[in-house]
Amino acid sequence: MSDTHVLTVDISDHVATVSFNRPEVLNAVNMATLESLVTVFEQLSDEPDVRCVILRGAGRAFCVGADQKERPGMSDNDIRRRRRLAPAAFGAMRACAHPVVAQVHGYALGGGLEMALGCDLIVAAEDTVMGLIETTRASIPAGGGTQLLPRLIGPLRAKEVVFTGRKFTAADAAGWGMVNYAVPAADLEAAVADLVGQICAAAPISCRQAKRAMDAAMDVDLRTGIHFEEALYERVLGTDDRAEALTAYREKRPARFVGR
Repeated sequence: MSDTHVLTVDISDHVATVSFNRPEVLNAVNMATLESLVTVFEQLSDEPDVRCVILRGAGRAFCVGADQKERPGMSDNDIRRRRRLAPAAFGAMRACAHPVVAQVHGYALGGGLEMALGCDLIVAAEDTVMGLIETTRASIPAGGGTQLLPRLIGPLRAKEVVFTGRKFTAADAAGWGMVNYAVPAADLEAAVADLVGQICAAAPISCRQAKRAMDAAMDVDLRTGIHFEEALYERVLGTDDRAEALTAYREKRPARFVGR
């Protein structure tokens, strides 16, 4: 998969690494970034060799949110187009068939933090500066923040974070359950590589179906979710990887999954 101007994509050893590539503006999100996110993650969903995706930022930051310098030059049609595109872009990581891990460092502010929240897992450098700062700019988090954050950390803490717009560190966020791991900055890449390696060692079809089941749990009642889980379980049972897992267990060796 070729690189784009605002995103770079590298696929190696079953892992796709997608990098925000506007380091000169701390990876602020412009229209081209939104468009590329939708396209790239749709393409990655169809990549048979990919088992996990890393979303990261080039340079000194993960992402500082919307490119404010782009706004003044936008026409009314541009603004309406951005509002139509934004939900698909912020939802691109959730819609991706594969597990997506956010590798966060430097700054993750506003829409940048919402990009991370849209991923399945978050590993962050503990000194990363985070915040949903939109209320301090007479706006609200509109990239899923008001919906995702209460589900992750509870409504009381989420309302505090959003109402105040205050900034906090990834170490704070880890204590609230907003990120999976907050690690020293020097250890960030190794921590992500270790987590991604464990995901890639699991059966890829199982991870994809489990992601669908758990995401559905956010939107449906328990009875409906259980029925959906049962249907996805049935899909896994007849796969080559399921047969390989059983054979490997009997032969007391690691399973060699092929994604079928």
